[in-house]
Amino acid sequence: MVLERTGIALGGNLILDYYKEIDSYPTHSTLSTIRRINREPGGLASNCALALSHIDPKLPLVVIGRLGADEAGEFIREKLMGHSNIDLSHLVIQGSTSFTDAMIDLAHKTRTYFQFRGANADLCAADFDLERLSVKFLHVGYILLLDQLDAPDPEFGTQMARLLQAAQAKGIRTSIDIVSEASDRFIHLVPPALRYSDYVIINEYEAAMTTGLPVRDFAGNFRSDLALDICRALFAMGVSTWVILHSREGAVGMSATGEQVVLPSLDLPTAQIVSTIGAGDAFLSGCLYGAYQGRSLQDAMKIGIAASTASLTHFNSTEGILAADELRSLYDSMPKEMWPALELN
Repeated sequence: MVLERTGIALGGNLILDYYKEIDSYPTHSTLSTIRRINREPGGLASNCALALSHIDPKLPLVVIGRLGADEAGEFIREKLMGHSNIDLSHLVIQGSTSFTDAMIDLAHKTRTYFQFRGANADLCAADFDLERLSVKFLHVGYILLLDQLDAPDPEFGTQMARLLQAAQAKGIRTSIDIVSEASDRFIHLVPPALRYSDYVIINEYEAAMTTGLPVRDFAGNFRSDLALDICRALFAMGVSTWVILHSREGAVGMSATGEQVVLPSLDLPTAQIVSTIGAGDAFLSGCLYGAYQGRSLQDAMKIGIAASTASLTHFNSTEGILAADELRSLYDSMPKEMWPALELN
């Protein structure tokens, strides 16, 4: 009997983010006052599961990851349990929950991050029980921030690549995401995963670091023609179906059949922007939902851009996200940003 697959599994980082607003970032051995503290679930598995649940509350979702047996892990679990369509039965509860201290410098409008890997460092391919995972899509990440899955594999290059190949062999469509790390590890850890990825939806920095190709001109302008070159390079590295790159200016997408889509960002007034945290995961979630539903590349990208824009209106990266049809209407109705180097469809 052929297994009928439905739903999306989100596997990877589960993080408790502590946002701490400080007067200014201190120099060594000096003090700065913390004015406000807020905490929210973060990381790919949490952000995307919550975003997708807002986009479609009836969509079956499975979260795969590791949380510590501690108060931070319980906080994340309770947030996810508030959505009846999210299955948490694949979670491993062990060790200490990963967390990030985000120091928000009020004077200079900058953010500095301190990341504790915690239980995420131990997430491994064995935690993905593909035999009982009946989903249609598996989205995994962040590459560069999962120690065991980033580890070498003699046959597939990395443990992440081995996991993705096994999922594809089961008939599951695969998708990956990367963390925007300042390092040279992209060229070593990302290409093996690309060979077993059906969908790659990443930001322009991650795309440029993976391929070694520029996406901006000498003046710093995002260029759609350069982005399309990068899409072609990522397909040549093994991606099977869609490549989508997103940036501050908009998004560029390409399908394996050669379809090309270039769309601008929405012109959201600055006064309405509360936080940019998690906007990338919101964009990805919208695009992934479009792919899952069999929508066109252009329609999926519109949902992604609208989801990202909606996420900006709340401090929590997912609370502002609307249902899929509302997001599609939001993109069509809102004014678009106009950037000289971004050719628009």
